[in-house]
This record gives sequence, structure tokens and C-alpha cells, in this order.
Amino acid sequence: MKLWSILLMLILLLTINSTLLAQDEDEARDLLEICVYGGVGSPMGNLSDWHDSLGAKLGWSLGVDFGYFMMPSLVVGFNFQYTQFGIDGPAEVDGAHHRLYNPNLFAKYYFSGESDFEPYIKGHVGIENPKFTTLLTGPKYRSVSYDASLAAGFGVGLFYYRTDYSGLFIEANYNYAATKDAQRVYAEETLDFVEDISVFDIHAGVRLLIGSGE
Repeated sequence: MKLWSILLMLILLLTINSTLLAQDEDEARDLLEICVYGGVGSPMGNLSDWHDSLGAKLGWSLGVDFGYFMMPSLVVGFNFQYTQFGIDGPAEVDGAHHRLYNPNLFAKYYFSGESDFEPYIKGHVGIENPKFTTLLTGPKYRSVSYDASLAAGFGVGLFYYRTDYSGLFIEANYNYAATKDAQRVYAEETLDFVEDISVFDIHAGVRLLIGSGE
């Protein structure tokens, strides 16, 4: 409940700030952006050796951003990213995966100029929902959803205008989640996640702009 309370407070603060800007700045633009992307995710730290025999391997990701222009160069919004890793483990887990479900609030700042290229920086805070293939007593392997944990990260990107209201972008991000104490009770067995999650990902996609821009 504490994690959801933090997110709700952040949403409320962003909404209030957006309203104040709209009242105080006659030139505030009511533009929206939608970004759809895919890429690769690389596990870092102990995640690549998770539970000694179930290490996460290089995987892929899909995501979508919905953003609102609070200022011409500042976008805030919500995104969701799904990441799937392979497993470096025994033959019994061939074809199994580790998965991450990551909803976030984000802020992006674009460095605009005369060029069709716009570099930007990005920060996010959200919730990490890990669903990892886990060894249970038996022994047997099951895909287990662990407790949601607070996550945060940052990134840099480059956007290229193809038209006035659309273009392509590439982005690199680092994401950290405090999952060390996450647990799950499964078939009367208490399972500990044990490690914090660190992931570096690179993705590319399409960005669409909606609105008059005036």
C-alpha cells in the first residue's frame, strides 16, 4: 500500500503543477506524445547469477509512453514496459523465462534547437513486478510472481523528426528496483527474491505528437 500511496501522491503533484502552469502561462502548449518501442535488456549485477543456477540472460523488451507537454521542452507522463529474459540454467528450464512488468511515472526534457535531431534526458519512478522461474521443493520449477517493489531509473535519448508530428528515437536506460526483500508464499512455501534488480536496456521506436502546438 505504501508504494501505491507514493505513486498516487506523485500523480497528484504532477496534476496540480500542470494546472498551475496552464493558469500562469498563456503560451503553455497542450501537446501529447505517444511513444511505442522495443529493444534489448541486459541484466546487471547478481541478477545474471540469480539463485546460483537460474541467472537471467540478455532479453528483449516492449513498451509504450503516454506523455503531456507541461512546457515546450518538458514532458511528464506514464509508461509501461515489459521485459523478458532467457535463463542460464539446467535443462529443466529450457524454454522458461524471467519476466519484469514495470509501470512508471516519467519526466523527459528535450534540448530543442534548429536541427531535426533533439537529444533528451529522462527519469522515472514506478513499480517493479518480477515474475521469475523459481526452484521449489520437490524439486520442481514454477513461474512465481513476487511482491511489487519500488523502482527508479534514468536514461538519455535522441529523437529525429521525420515530419512535424512524428519521428524516430533511440534511448538507453538504467533501471533499479529494490526487490531484495520481495517475497511470495507459494503452496505454503515462503520464497525470497534475495537480490535487487538492475537492468540496462537500449530501445528504439516511433514517437507521435498530438495537438495544435499553439
